[in-house]
Amino acid sequence: MSDCKNFYNNICKEINRSDKLKDFKTIFSVKQGSEDKNVKLTEVQKFAANFYKAPIINHKGHVTGKSKVNNTRYSEVIADTLVSKDYIKTWLELQPLRPNHFDTGHNHSENVDMNKLQISNRKEEILAKLLFYQREVKDLGYIFDYQTPLKKVRSNSYGKIDLLGYNSKDKCYSIIELKYRPSGSDETILRCVLEAYTYYKLFDLNQIESTQNHKGITELRALKDYKHTKNAELVILFDEKSRAKDDGGEKSNLMLRIDLQNKDTANKEIYPSKTVESQQHKECKELLDSDKRNSLRTLCDKILEQEPNLKQIRFVVLRVDSNSKKNHPEYITGWDENLDRFYRAETLLTIPRKG
Repeated sequence: MSDCKNFYNNICKEINRSDKLKDFKTIFSVKQGSEDKNVKLTEVQKFAANFYKAPIINHKGHVTGKSKVNNTRYSEVIADTLVSKDYIKTWLELQPLRPNHFDTGHNHSENVDMNKLQISNRKEEILAKLLFYQREVKDLGYIFDYQTPLKKVRSNSYGKIDLLGYNSKDKCYSIIELKYRPSGSDETILRCVLEAYTYYKLFDLNQIESTQNHKGITELRALKDYKHTKNAELVILFDEKSRAKDDGGEKSNLMLRIDLQNKDTANKEIYPSKTVESQQHKECKELLDSDKRNSLRTLCDKILEQEPNLKQIRFVVLRVDSNSKKNHPEYITGWDENLDRFYRAETLLTIPRKG
């Protein structure tokens, strides 16, 4: 039995979900013709690069057959298994593959039509672009790229880093994993942390210093408080709640233009029928109470322990900046002061590297 399959099987057994073994091929198989002939992933690398996609990571509730206490939650048992069986060390085998992460032509000053931008149903990607166009996001940092590619060839299964930022306060780059859905994101913190960590390992941070033709990086280098570093942080960035209109949604919802494909609602604010708290915010509150998420916190500590250039893991709520004095960029057309937003951030928890 391959290492990759053995690791996955053991985790499924720990959570009493052997029925999920059937998902192995979907999660870890490489599509025919998608491999780079010059790069052959080991079984260990295959596990580390793809495990964050496993549906079991997003399971809520407690392991069947065990008492409903904090350490029997699915995500807690999985986090504990990754540490206790040393599976988290398999991430040390990952290496960047893409020769140029910054060949996308992303530009802070590109012409943007808000109506065309917002028409997509992929609201998380739209929000990432809006944060990129804003550049400086209070208490988050300076955003210098979005949707940064990690694939070496188009058919690779690797995703994209939602946002890259520079944290001038802590003098490190930010690998930002953004989670947002107008109806409330339901992905677990465990999924978010493993995804961000995987992307960190697949990203060649040295390219920030060597790249010459990326306008976001050129503008970053011109900042007074910028200095290149080899240090980075993982940032899990999420909405607190998607609120109904009568619960303050008009002032606090991150996006109001939700359905531009419908002519009747294209330029009207839309609210959920009831307020929904994001899964990340729920779990972050529990993480603040160390008794409820001990294994997740231990996993974060272990990740930081084995990565000498990773300073911290930060859990951050994205909020509407209703007090912003900024004017919307002149190259953005279709901006509506009643519908469109500026943003700020609030750090709920920082787990620092020890020692």
